[in-house]
Amino acid sequence: MGCTVEFKLQKDDNRGIYYEETNRCLIYLPMHETIEDVYKTISHEVFHYCLEESGVQLDEEQEEKLIFNIQWAEYSLG
Repeated sequence: MGCTVEFKLQKDDNRGIYYEETNRCLIYLPMHETIEDVYKTISHEVFHYCLEESGVQLDEEQEEKLIFNIQWAEYSLG
């Protein structure tokens, strides 16, 4: 089906959230300080979708750690 990304203008406790049931990512724009910050959140939430679609079985902590390491790999290896 694919993943849908929606932008919200209201504040929330989250910067972004992914809903497995609907393959939908919500990005809360007021929770970000820069456009780079928004891009990072979009990538983070889309990675959740990609991992779900791949069929890899991870618990929430493992998934968050993997996404963190993917997003910071360039800086860690540099």
